[in-house]
Amino acid sequence: MRSLRRLRAQRALAAAAVAACLVANVWAVARAATDPGTSGAFTAMSRVSFDLGLQPVAGSTARTVSPDPSAPAEVVERGNGTLTPVAIPDEALRTAKDGRQVRISVETEGGLPVDAAEFAAAVATTLSDPRGWQQVDRVRFVAVSPADLAKGAEFDVRITLASPDTTDRLCAPLQTRGQVSCHNGGRAVINLRRWQLGAEAYGDDVAAYREYVVNHEVGHGLGHGHASCAGPGKVAPVMMQQTHGLKGCIAWAWPAQQTA
Repeated sequence: MRSLRRLRAQRALAAAAVAACLVANVWAVARAATDPGTSGAFTAMSRVSFDLGLQPVAGSTARTVSPDPSAPAEVVERGNGTLTPVAIPDEALRTAKDGRQVRISVETEGGLPVDAAEFAAAVATTLSDPRGWQQVDRVRFVAVSPADLAKGAEFDVRITLASPDTTDRLCAPLQTRGQVSCHNGGRAVINLRRWQLGAEAYGDDVAAYREYVVNHEVGHGLGHGHASCAGPGKVAPVMMQQTHGLKGCIAWAWPAQQTA
């Protein structure tokens, strides 16, 4: 009987602790809704944990699990906020022989479920494609290494992979609302959500969407503005906001136009 009473008491205390945390979270959310400056409310909410006296299974250890290709792509709303330059692989970036030099660098936010080296290679491969800006704009993309950046080397376009939350901060005052990418102040910000999930215009072809979003945002860095669909059945220009829909056009990821 005493054991039963003790168990009931422990459960009551645990329930009270959970209730207290929930009340605190509700207050935090309410405060954030009425005070836009209270950016820490949701951060605090995301860090809440409950200690109900459960112990780990004996012998269990943390382990890294390889991603399952058939599993849904992972998107985290917030990374750690630290942006780190990433080396662009020499074999991935094929610089044009002539044209105006455009210095590029790549960086990624920490805490994202994406391999930084693979992201840098994907960006370089896209920018090196014969259908890309080097051919269309007669430019030469030249990589700026992390070591050179640390020494103060300058760049013309920086391609950044960031979480939705950090994307909103980097893109402000543009309203990305955690959903889309942007170009702002020489930085082509690629939203992790779009990098992982693509967009409806590209269906299941996330790889093609990634090529599009890199070309689109870097295109802004080269001075290109937005373009519109020329008509139903036409190929969409890369500077069209294809993420928002095709308006009857056909999805196309490249600066070099193609006849439908």
